[in-house]
Amino acid sequence: MNPLKRINLIVGWAIFILTTILYWLTMAPTASLWDCGEFISCMAKMEVGHPPGAPFYLLLGRFFNLFAGDPSQIAYTANLVSVFSSSATIMLMYFSAEHMLRRIFSKYTENLSSYLFIVVPAAIGSLAFAVSDTFWFSAVEAEVYALSMLFTALCFWLFLKWEEAHEKTGSGVNWIILIAYLTGLSVGVHLLNLLIIPVLILLVLLRRAPFSWKLLIKAVVYGGVILGVLLFGVIQNGLWLAEKFELLTVNSFGLPKNSGLLLFTLLLFSLLFFAVFKTRTKNNWQHLLAVISLVFMIGYSSYAMMIIRADANTPINLNDPSNVFSLDSFLNREQYAQSPLLYGQYYNAEVGELQYKTSYRFDGDKYESYKKADQYEYDEKGSGFFPRMHSSSPTHIYGYQMWAGINPQSKEKPSFATNLKFFFNYQINHMYFRYFMWNFSGRQNDEQGHGDVLKGNWITGIPFLDKDVSSGVHHSLAHNNPSRNRYYLLPLLVGLIGIVFLIGAGKNGKKYLAVTGLLFLMTGPVIILYLNQTPFEPRERDYAFAGSFFAFAIFISFGAFAIAHWLKQLSKSSVTGYLAMVLVTIAVPVLILSQNYDDHNRDNRYFALNMARSYLASCEPNAILFTYGDNDTYPVWYVQEVEGFRTDVRVINYGLMGADWCVRQLAQSVNDAGKMPFTINIDRYKSGDLDNALVMDRGEEYAPLMSVVRFIGSTNEQSKLPLQNGQKIDYSPIGNFSLAYNETDTVKWKCPKRVLYKNDIALLDMLATNNWKRPIYFTAGADPEIFLGLKDYLRYEGMVYQLVPTAKYPQDAQNIDTDVLFESFMNNIQLGDGSTAYYDHYCRRTFSVMRYRQICNLLILSLLDENRKEDAAEVIKKGLKELPIEVAPESSGNIPFLQLAFETGLTEVATEKIDFLLQRHINNLYWFNAQPAKLKNASTQLFSEELDNGRMLNTALQLIDNQKLLDQFNKTYKELGLTQLLSNNF
Repeated sequence: MNPLKRINLIVGWAIFILTTILYWLTMAPTASLWDCGEFISCMAKMEVGHPPGAPFYLLLGRFFNLFAGDPSQIAYTANLVSVFSSSATIMLMYFSAEHMLRRIFSKYTENLSSYLFIVVPAAIGSLAFAVSDTFWFSAVEAEVYALSMLFTALCFWLFLKWEEAHEKTGSGVNWIILIAYLTGLSVGVHLLNLLIIPVLILLVLLRRAPFSWKLLIKAVVYGGVILGVLLFGVIQNGLWLAEKFELLTVNSFGLPKNSGLLLFTLLLFSLLFFAVFKTRTKNNWQHLLAVISLVFMIGYSSYAMMIIRADANTPINLNDPSNVFSLDSFLNREQYAQSPLLYGQYYNAEVGELQYKTSYRFDGDKYESYKKADQYEYDEKGSGFFPRMHSSSPTHIYGYQMWAGINPQSKEKPSFATNLKFFFNYQINHMYFRYFMWNFSGRQNDEQGHGDVLKGNWITGIPFLDKDVSSGVHHSLAHNNPSRNRYYLLPLLVGLIGIVFLIGAGKNGKKYLAVTGLLFLMTGPVIILYLNQTPFEPRERDYAFAGSFFAFAIFISFGAFAIAHWLKQLSKSSVTGYLAMVLVTIAVPVLILSQNYDDHNRDNRYFALNMARSYLASCEPNAILFTYGDNDTYPVWYVQEVEGFRTDVRVINYGLMGADWCVRQLAQSVNDAGKMPFTINIDRYKSGDLDNALVMDRGEEYAPLMSVVRFIGSTNEQSKLPLQNGQKIDYSPIGNFSLAYNETDTVKWKCPKRVLYKNDIALLDMLATNNWKRPIYFTAGADPEIFLGLKDYLRYEGMVYQLVPTAKYPQDAQNIDTDVLFESFMNNIQLGDGSTAYYDHYCRRTFSVMRYRQICNLLILSLLDENRKEDAAEVIKKGLKELPIEVAPESSGNIPFLQLAFETGLTEVATEKIDFLLQRHINNLYWFNAQPAKLKNASTQLFSEELDNGRMLNTALQLIDNQKLLDQFNKTYKELGLTQLLSNNF
């Protein structure tokens, strides 16, 4: 083997081993928040997750699961998929950078000494990406993005291998075929890898002509056409013929379900095989196209898993894609709102009639047609080109007004210029460039930002450039915060040097600049155009742009080479060049690693697992637990499906219950949990029937809930409400409901909703039919809207509310039973030691969502009222262990918690923690005082919240009677001129 090739392989595999060790050491030991719990559950039992599915990812994860010693290790092995995928990505990135540098500067391959000028810069760029913020986050949890990024890196590297083979043999077609197969496989992970297709087209075109803008446009057009055919022709609408076959074979010929789909599949692959063999002797572009199409479809066939496992009716079976029609809906992600791309409605467009389309569902042994809601018509006057501001949600409208500078009172249609302003201010700057700078400049903190001065912005670490720093004073959100990472613009500058260097690096330099630059654009700004994101996303979305950051990290390799090359040329000494590479290594990957390690290390983080166990443990046997969002559902699914914990509890996601397939599944038993009781015939819950019901408000009279449910679910024409257009709709003649518990206790409540949707109707049906047989719970963080007015009858029991037959009294108090809550809090809630692992923003926010501190305070107050100081002290000690004050979100619950600690006799710990909060508060006040007027105006809300903390601190300091701390507090307010402002608010 060529010595240089041996060195290259050794370095590449060394990088693989080093990054594997890094990711393994910092990997989450179990399930994390968001989709991780769902993915791990679906891996373990080959179940069906959310649309559009990730079958190949699940199959690969299942293979890794085979090495788990016991069920508790399944999550660990699932996380290893991301670990090895990520380290392989870094290795391939190194090989890609080395390939390009070697081809641009072939003279550096004459001997080992000069070859180091190729190898080391390639390693610098790849290692910089390895420890970058976004990529590292995905590398240590069970999500699809690490494996998706591996496919992107692998295809990019194979492009370069094809180029090399084509140069030597004039063909290299085997590499193209392999890329097509991998692209088909990658669809079974995530669609992001498809965006690399225009890059391949450009590389092919560059084999015939030097780079030009005309050539680039041609590559984008050709690649865009292929991408459009695959995305909109094959993936999203490729089953239309299969649907025709299905109707013919099942409804007309009486064959079993999916006979038409099977026939379509056989015909498709037969046609592809025929095309391959028919054209094999010609060996032309037609033959290549036939082979590429065949291998792509072979890779894409991993989606067969979805329909096979859905037909097996697995416990997790989202959207139930068990036939060709539901599979088509699944692949098209019809349950999610679709955003207009080039033309469509603006947010204040007049809404017309809801449009329906004909679809089919399997019923008995045949398919029946029904009208499925499609989309609303919008007034043409309120529509236009490039509709970036399209959502009519009040929250989104507020965001549009904020980011585009729109007068909230204006009723005018937003102009094209206003849409562009929102596009650049929010979608480009906030939702892409901010993420880009996180990775190559620095990150303020891990707080999710929505344009706030102090949350989630990019920084540099250079004081005069950072808007959140003034006179060396930092706000508490930044001060000693592990997630405050500063790279001093060095990775960015090295990458920019690489871009400039390639411009003057000859024909090959410009070629690779164009190829890498197009990859950067396709996996970054182009995604922004396609997603058309709305304001106030539920989480940061930087993971979607990892491919773009991958491309820029390649430019870092070029920049590192350029610096070493220039210094070598200037000094005429290789030693200077080597020294330069050492300094760049320290300045880029080592610097990023040192900054990012503490907030990317998830070792010993069991928060999601402990939270899920605590939810379930808080429920009585055979209970029904209603959840609301991803983070109170997916971890619970994980502990039930994988670890087999409390499988007697039936977990129901309220949002999913609005779909007919979910209601149908609820009527079946799952694991050890019995089926849900319904009075309304399940067929009435089909889509297009009983989608909603009006609630009529008729006086103060209460009607038995069962009577209301039967009335709403009745098919009798007399139970329908006639409308002016002649249609009849379902309705409830009364809005006040009652549910008897026994002869003395009856739950009576007023429904706050004027329109009940399918999930609301199903909930009322289950409440009435269950009739107190099984205990019913809601997670404490659920949106109060789902309680349908039952809030007064929901009693705190740990991290859940239980529906009880007696209302809270007095009405403004919280409904708790001290003994029950104490028992549950001390024994059922086990969230671990919050000081042993880094809790990121989403962990901290989840504590707030599930009202952990409020539950503590309510329980302590109740215990003190009953003179149970020792029990109250135990609650405080546990509360400080599971959610230390230093870790806790800056919420209003912390100061009352410490006041209660003082009242229980824990004077020393209360004083210590109050002192900590006081110093943080004083620091924040000095930060506000040091800001220029513009930033003060932008942080008015934050300052108001800080003053609220000050009022509570003042009260607490007077209560604990610590004159030293009180004097410090008063001195600060006097010095800053805030005393009058504070006193005016008392």
